[in-house]
Amino acid sequence: MPTEQREQRIKTAGEVLKDYEAGYGVNHRKNSLVVVTERSKHVVRLLGNVLLPDLTPDRITGYMEQRGQEGAAHRTVNLELMVLSRAIGYTWKAIWPKVKKLEENRDAGRALEPEEEKHILSEAARNPSKYIYPFLVTLAWTGMRSDEARTLRWAQVDLDTPQIVVGKAKTNAGSGRAIPMSAVLKAALEAHAAFCAGKLGPIQPEWYVFPLSNRTKPVDPSRPVTSLKTAWETVKAKANVECRLHDLRHSFCTKLAEAGTPESTMLDMMGHVSASMLRRYSHIRAKSRRDAIDALEAGTAFGVPKETPKVDGFEEKAKTTNALVC
Repeated sequence: MPTEQREQRIKTAGEVLKDYEAGYGVNHRKNSLVVVTERSKHVVRLLGNVLLPDLTPDRITGYMEQRGQEGAAHRTVNLELMVLSRAIGYTWKAIWPKVKKLEENRDAGRALEPEEEKHILSEAARNPSKYIYPFLVTLAWTGMRSDEARTLRWAQVDLDTPQIVVGKAKTNAGSGRAIPMSAVLKAALEAHAAFCAGKLGPIQPEWYVFPLSNRTKPVDPSRPVTSLKTAWETVKAKANVECRLHDLRHSFCTKLAEAGTPESTMLDMMGHVSASMLRRYSHIRAKSRRDAIDALEAGTAFGVPKETPKVDGFEEKAKTTNALVC
């Protein structure tokens, strides 16, 4: 541990992280600083008062275990501790040589093919559950996380604008982001609002869009539905599509990328704090790769000519050049 300097001995993890953030913002982009801040907050919460010499391997291992119990992904925990090590001024390996990083899940999910998404939504529309179709359309057309949609309130849904304003999100960058509605999503939520109003009375702003239900109808709009797992599994089986609910978020991000949406706009709509995380969510599908090659072959991309251009007098100039060289 870096205990050779007196000033380092009296600092806590929270203090070095605060200093690191203050200096980091001077010569780094704003988005990069947001990443550091996001990764630091849990370290400060759990280790902020710990002196640097007390950041022992056992303490770090304990942090990993606690964050795991809180549901944090292995990659997230690794990145949080990486920021801490950089704030201290040493590499992870130098400070905690016997503490291995957590094994990260390399399965970043996938984007559904258009036909798969179509089958999913078609089966959802036929499902007995009155929630599953508007819920899946919301995910497919906003890229919201499942819990962001599940805890959505009507106050966040503006059918006139039309747009949805996300509430508390996984990251500060994602909280409060505004996502315009497509015509499909607007129609689905208007129909859902009419259904809820028919069962509960006039819609109130503080009510949840997907309120607690007894499987057949909503019963308590002041509480969100706890789970739609049964309906979701049935929809997947009927559509014969194997995927995760979170893959609809990957699909939305991929559609934005394939449509040529600027990266800054994608970051804003997805609620991401870094371009690297955005790349983990956007996938280039097989059809897009095929279209790119077809465009090259047709000479319609990057100004590729269909025939090799000829330059007047080229052969005579070549003969003269060869003669001079000889």
